[in-house]
Amino acid sequence: MFKNLFKKMNRLRVVFWLAVVAAGVAALTLEVQAKLKEAAANVTSLAQVEETRYPVTLLTVTPTTWESWRSYYGQAKAARTQDVTSYVREIVQAVHVQVGDVVQAGQTVVSLRKTDYAANAQASRTGYQEARLNYNRLLELSKKGGVSQSEVDKAYAAMKTLEASDQSSRSTLQRTELKSSIDGIVAARNVEPGEVAEVGKSLISIVDPSDMEAQLMVSKKDIHNIGRETPVVLLVDETESQGWVKRLSPEAQPGTGLYPVVVGAPADSGILPGTYLEGRFLVERKNDVVVVSSDIVMYQADKEFVYVASGDKASKVEIRTGEGRNGRVIVTSGLQAGDRLIVSGNRTLSDGALIASQKDL
Repeated sequence: MFKNLFKKMNRLRVVFWLAVVAAGVAALTLEVQAKLKEAAANVTSLAQVEETRYPVTLLTVTPTTWESWRSYYGQAKAARTQDVTSYVREIVQAVHVQVGDVVQAGQTVVSLRKTDYAANAQASRTGYQEARLNYNRLLELSKKGGVSQSEVDKAYAAMKTLEASDQSSRSTLQRTELKSSIDGIVAARNVEPGEVAEVGKSLISIVDPSDMEAQLMVSKKDIHNIGRETPVVLLVDETESQGWVKRLSPEAQPGTGLYPVVVGAPADSGILPGTYLEGRFLVERKNDVVVVSSDIVMYQADKEFVYVASGDKASKVEIRTGEGRNGRVIVTSGLQAGDRLIVSGNRTLSDGALIASQKDL
């Protein structure tokens, strides 16, 4: 009886351990499967990382024209001016204009005292008329044989002398009325009635604002690139107008080494005498050059590079740059027409990185 009971207990122990082993095997299988799933997930994740594409914006490289403008500065003045002066030292009788008045050519602006000159002119006129009458009388008498030819000749010479004196006196009298020789505006009034007009002293200054010009002092490096056909832009208070080169000197001014270049301003520019202005000259024009935005150029050590699209990958291209301004720079080597330049999103790229073009400019 005990023997049968012992056998039954042995069989139960065997069954128990078999169950324990089966449970362990099942648990191990589940753990292995979980590890395999985790590994598969990691592989999938790595594959997804490898397939990451960077959004970029592309620009097709197209050669363009590069213009170099140089600025120089000067002061505007009227090309046509007149300083009204007196030919004689005389008292001013009247001044007919004020500063700012518009005057016409031939208009009297200053009158000098003319009493003495009028008297002299009248005396000269009377003497000339008497001499002419005397000459005509003697000429008629000579035709009848009443006087000799020598007397007629003397009368003729006297008449001509007095005629010249008469013309000179009348001219001097006319010069007491000082006139404008140009159309313009009175810029300065330097005399008042009762004052003495000295010979050669400027009494009235007149300028023609419709014909303005400015002298700009140009450096040696640019003077050879400036000629009569050189485009010029004039700037006054951010207002632009087209100017032109009127004349330029081949000789530098002593002490400065700069070359005077006179430019004209259009009548409708609004530039007034004395205005300080900027003149921009087109000193160089290059055709068919590659120009890029300077902010896409990157640097590594002493090298410059950009990224271009090669299919769906970014390619790092070493370049060389030249002249630049206003955020743009000339590329002298490394790029050519047709290259698809990456102009945004380039800062996160590496050579060979996959890219996804968002748009082309």
